Amino acid sequence: MNPSSRSFRSRYIWPAIFDGLKRRGVDFDFALTERNGDTSDLARRAVARGFGTIVAVGGDGTINDVLNGLFEPGSENAGASFGVLYTGTSPDFCQNHGIPLDLEAAMDLLVSGRPRMIDVCRISHSLEQGGPAHLRLFSCCANFGLGAAVARGANTGLRKRFGDLGGTLISLITSIARFRPPAMRVRLDGVEYIYSNMYNLFVGKGRLVASGIKLDLPIEPDDGLIYVVPLAGISKFRMCSLVPRAYFGTLPRLFKPMFARRVEILEWGDAGEVEYDGDPRGFLPATIRVLQKSLPLIGPA
Repeated sequence: MNPSSRSFRSRYIWPAIFDGLKRRGVDFDFALTERNGDTSDLARRAVARGFGTIVAVGGDGTINDVLNGLFEPGSENAGASFGVLYTGTSPDFCQNHGIPLDLEAAMDLLVSGRPRMIDVCRISHSLEQGGPAHLRLFSCCANFGLGAAVARGANTGLRKRFGDLGGTLISLITSIARFRPPAMRVRLDGVEYIYSNMYNLFVGKGRLVASGIKLDLPIEPDDGLIYVVPLAGISKFRMCSLVPRAYFGTLPRLFKPMFARRVEILEWGDAGEVEYDGDPRGFLPATIRVLQKSLPLIGPA
């Protein structure tokens, strides 16, 4: 459970969660995060103690950190089933997988639902520029280019002031104005592509990318594929004109999506940051590989 979720407001929801789980006869324990890195460690300890289901209470950031605690380093499969009770700012994971945002409905699902196996993405990147490669997991979408700047802008007060969608939209427009699109060299399942003026490279599993931004794509939670959508080769004016399409999900109609099992980002100019599941996480180069049907998620059938 993340006390800082939803700008420290989620803790006021906890008594209702405890009461709801007790009414449903659930035997549970809980732990609170206190600092960065706690969440994954707490989930890892819970797996080691033999808990069959680990539940993330928060938003997409908490969900990502718990997810990373369910996999041992180098493991291809999670060590426990995964559930979510949403109390956060960004609901992309829940909406991608049909998990109710209403707590009573989510608790009903948590108790009555059966785990279904879904894909997650394993990514290798450095935590600091020029540093060693580091392995992490993500479940929704990774963004290379504008993504880190948009997430950082939205997370530093704009979401709190204007809401999730409004704060992200303001950050997106501001980031486009400041951004200098680089050239980028990408390899998909061994085939190389070179792009000029890369504003953003979407790589992921979830149609809902971040805070209302979405991609209308034929991707399934367990199909073993990653989508790749390059917003490249356009002017800044054209990029600004495409912002509404980002919220209607129609960017893939203009920028041809590709699908792969392994994605390598080899050269990237000056836009070397990595963002996924709503937060800046490190630096390029990066390699992404899909782990098919590796996570037992308690969700709708």
